[in-house]
Amino acid sequence: MTAVKRCWIPGFHAGLTLLELVVGLAVVAVLCAIALPGLQPVLDRQRAASARQVVSSHLAFARLAAIQGRHPIRVCASVDGATCSGDANGWATGWIVHRAGRGDGPTTDAGPPLRHHQLRYPPGWTIRSSDGRRHMRFLPDGRAFGTNLTLQVCARGDLMAEIIVNNSGRIRSESVRRPGGCAP
Repeated sequence: MTAVKRCWIPGFHAGLTLLELVVGLAVVAVLCAIALPGLQPVLDRQRAASARQVVSSHLAFARLAAIQGRHPIRVCASVDGATCSGDANGWATGWIVHRAGRGDGPTTDAGPPLRHHQLRYPPGWTIRSSDGRRHMRFLPDGRAFGTNLTLQVCARGDLMAEIIVNNSGRIRSESVRRPGGCAP
């Protein structure tokens, strides 16, 4: 076996000095600080798309559960994961899917929730339901009871997405970018 010789070049040092490393990190930090405000709209669109997909999938699950189980299923805003909050803006904290009991009150007297989903969004984010619609009830044939339900995903007063359930139970959603489209 032959030994490999290392070639040392006079004056050449492999690696970085501490000063070079600190200057490099400072340059990267300044560039990140400049780019970060430009990324906020991208983050907002991604959060809105995520909320839209999650809400739509839970509504579709509730409709399917009503059809398969042959009993009414209700989806409502919930803070604690056990009872309906009855708040139009309460959807931003989370919701539950449960077997509908008697009446339209906040209690879920027909057993434990089938699903509970909790959201954690930054301050200023809301998911609001249409006026007069605090929950969604799917009948055993898959139709939605009552009038159309519209859920609006809002970021700091700007409308970002809408989820609409019509009387036949069809769920559709769309991304929207409407500044000032949500009432405070």
